[in-house]
Amino acid sequence: LGGGEEGEEGEAQVPEASKPRLDETHAVPEFTGLWSAGGELGGGSPKKAWNQLSKLEQRYMEEALARKKAGHGWIEKQVVGGREFKGTAFVPSEKGRDVTAIVFKDFEPGKVYKRKVTLTNASLAFNTFKLLDLPDTVKDFFEISYTHPGAMSPGMMCDMHIRFEPKVNEDLIEHIPLLCKTGPQHIPLRCLTKKADVTAKSTDIDFDVIMGESQTLQLVLANRGALDVPIHLRQLSSLPDDLSPQSVATHLAAAEAEGLYAEVPEATLAYSQDSIAANYATTKIDLTFTPSAPGEAVVPLHLRMPKGLSVPQSPDMLVLVRLRAYEVPIYVLHETMDFRCCCLGQTYSQIIPVCNRGKVALKASLVVSRELHGFVSFSPDMAYVQARDKAGRPGRFDFKMKFEPERKLLQRCKDYLVEGPTGLMDTIEIPVRVGVPDQTLPVHFNFRVQLTTGQIKFSQEEVDFGTLAVNDSVSVKLGVTNVGELPQRVGFPTLPREVTVQPNTGFISLLPGEERNVELIFCPFSDIQYSFAVTAVAGSNTQYPVQCKAVGVAAPVEFTCTNFQLRACAPTDRVQQSFFCTNVSKETASMELLVPKNSGIKLSPIVAMLEPGQTGRFQLDFCPPYQPEHLVQLLATLTGGRTSKMGIKKAEGEGEGE
Repeated sequence: LGGGEEGEEGEAQVPEASKPRLDETHAVPEFTGLWSAGGELGGGSPKKAWNQLSKLEQRYMEEALARKKAGHGWIEKQVVGGREFKGTAFVPSEKGRDVTAIVFKDFEPGKVYKRKVTLTNASLAFNTFKLLDLPDTVKDFFEISYTHPGAMSPGMMCDMHIRFEPKVNEDLIEHIPLLCKTGPQHIPLRCLTKKADVTAKSTDIDFDVIMGESQTLQLVLANRGALDVPIHLRQLSSLPDDLSPQSVATHLAAAEAEGLYAEVPEATLAYSQDSIAANYATTKIDLTFTPSAPGEAVVPLHLRMPKGLSVPQSPDMLVLVRLRAYEVPIYVLHETMDFRCCCLGQTYSQIIPVCNRGKVALKASLVVSRELHGFVSFSPDMAYVQARDKAGRPGRFDFKMKFEPERKLLQRCKDYLVEGPTGLMDTIEIPVRVGVPDQTLPVHFNFRVQLTTGQIKFSQEEVDFGTLAVNDSVSVKLGVTNVGELPQRVGFPTLPREVTVQPNTGFISLLPGEERNVELIFCPFSDIQYSFAVTAVAGSNTQYPVQCKAVGVAAPVEFTCTNFQLRACAPTDRVQQSFFCTNVSKETASMELLVPKNSGIKLSPIVAMLEPGQTGRFQLDFCPPYQPEHLVQLLATLTGGRTSKMGIKKAEGEGEGE
């Protein structure tokens, strides 16, 4: 128990009194009396010898066995070039490829399986290993043999042959223990039983079939396991409440337990109820739909698999088969082509997609009705629509519809007028026919449009600025109203140099029915009679001219300043400013300066007479007056809040007089 093969174990522990020479330590056991050939215990059985040991001796024996199992005296650090090796000393590989684990996949009890594993020394220096015992739970299933190569240089390989003979049909996850010079190592060992793993590529199957034709689709099942699985398809009598995984699993379990299957399966849907999903293969189950009447339906199928074949189990599946049958192959993708709101006098276009569900290409033409003639055109008016492709997607051809509405269209389509979003009878909804020569039933789609005007209206057709002096300016408000049902932007892009438009330099946005005012500001530069037009442009690039007239006259006098910027001053304070006035005419000019009432402004002189070319000086005095409410507050402060009505009236009178 304490020795082992020569040269592979550490030194034995013996009492100090009987300690042998150093060159004989490898042959001396820990307990000399137990192995002595001439002793009392040497010739007896090991069990009897063990029972005759004291408890202390038995404990020493157990510790010696533990030291042997842990590699005491065997493991040593490997340091090369000052670097200590740490890691996997022997790397396993199979057929020249490194592996992380030794796997016996899809085994059957009673059969024998063999693997050849090559161990390569990946350490930095010479190394060796020895195989330890496998765990007790699996050691009866394996036989491992190898030729011990002794000390192996780096990169040297050793072949290990593993024989596996399973006795039970269970997965085994263990490891092969190795004791290397650099420390213990474990090689993962995985033994997996045969299983069934069935999945569906898609559990939703959609049929789109024309009357008189049939379509076949496939339910594709993939079995990634090693067991063949019988498959059973049964039509359920009802659908689950919802399609969540928990609800579907509960519904399928109840259907299997209580037999909740349809007594009369869907006659138009044909499929094989029983089939086999082969191992490591893909199985395709054909489903054929031959409609007997147009319409739609959903057929739930229970894909059932036997239980207990493997662990984990492949769950049952719910397959939803959606059946749709149509009367005609040619159809318009959108039943209603809504042009929404269109302005009269404008041009609009839209794509009309026409599709073909059939197996052959068909000719289709768009027919313009008598009411729409002259307002609607199609490009092209006839084309071949290709058949559906192999994936079941319908063929498609896009026609271009051109629409040019005019006011007389409302009168021509008066039988097709409906109430629009605004409550007015201004919306047309008329059917348009798609003609197919090889199709008995015609196809229609609805053409819907709301018509409105794109015009704007002004509050006055002509603007008169009156008579004003040169370089003086006057503004006139002009109301602009959007009478249509669409928002519009209105602007005045081109203006005479004497005219400006505010606000935003004349560019405004109008909502449907909204009215806004703009200011036309006119400033003449010469003393002539003006007559011109201000042109407004709406969002549809329609021009709306507004006639304007004015008379510019030359002023007989000129002031050196027409805009005074006075300093800030308090009430009762006074500020003065002087300016000059020159008579630029050829006649004597008499003038009077008018001052606004209650403004606090005084001019002197107020009346003057200037000869031709004469210049006069005028003085402006400004004394801001007390406002009546300020006087009332001042009197209340001075009298301690006791102010009579008479005092208030007197204060107000004084304020007005001031």
